Amino acid sequence: MSVFPLDHLNKKISNVKEKLRHLIAINSKQKWDLVKLEREHAALKADYRQLEEKIRHIQKKSSTIQKDFDKSKNFAKIVSNKLTPTDGLAELKESVEQYIIEIDRCIEMLEDTM
Repeated sequence: MSVFPLDHLNKKISNVKEKLRHLIAINSKQKWDLVKLEREHAALKADYRQLEEKIRHIQKKSSTIQKDFDKSKNFAKIVSNKLTPTDGLAELKESVEQYIIEIDRCIEMLEDTM
């Protein structure tokens, strides 16, 4: 059986200690990285919830605007139906102005969603 010199044994112990310190440092860094990633994850989840809420809000507005737009398709029919010989020009002008106001309101709602 061969006997290791004491210097050789101390060197091996020193190498093991150095490797252990290195592993501990890596472990500490990874713990900090984990904490950082968990914070980022929580922030991203909060952002995601906010974006989902915005999507629901925009979808609700969109359906309202779509309903108003569908109604606006009938404006031409309504105006042409208003053109009877008995109706006055002033009454027709007032009806068209009301439709224009409604269209402007729809446009503003569309611009708000963009």
